[in-house]
Amino acid sequence: MGGVHRGEPRSRHFDGGANFDEIEFPTMGFKGLTLRLYDTEREEWSLYWSNDRRGVLDPPVVGGFGADGRGVFYGDDTYQGKDVRVRFLWSDITTTTATWEQAFSVDGEKAWLTNWVMELVRRG
Repeated sequence: MGGVHRGEPRSRHFDGGANFDEIEFPTMGFKGLTLRLYDTEREEWSLYWSNDRRGVLDPPVVGGFGADGRGVFYGDDTYQGKDVRVRFLWSDITTTTATWEQAFSVDGEKAWLTNWVMELVRRG
């Protein structure tokens, strides 16, 4: 599933403590928006997703980046009417590339099903 970023890939606010981007999925017929907010007291990020089909912010995934540069974020959501634990992983981050993965768990994080992987490449 290929995506196309529109406008600024990452619009920065609050001196870097907030940003958002929009992505279009032409083959899927929808657009999405990610809003990221940094909590300075807890020293962690909250990532919120929305799409133009529903127009609401989904519950956030919360976490941060370790010394190895890998980002791990967790949250609770529903998928097709069922409660799921959500995990986002950011890895292989360079100045021009990154990998993002989404996985769901329905058994208290004993097993994860990766259901979406994006290989991101900065152009221009």
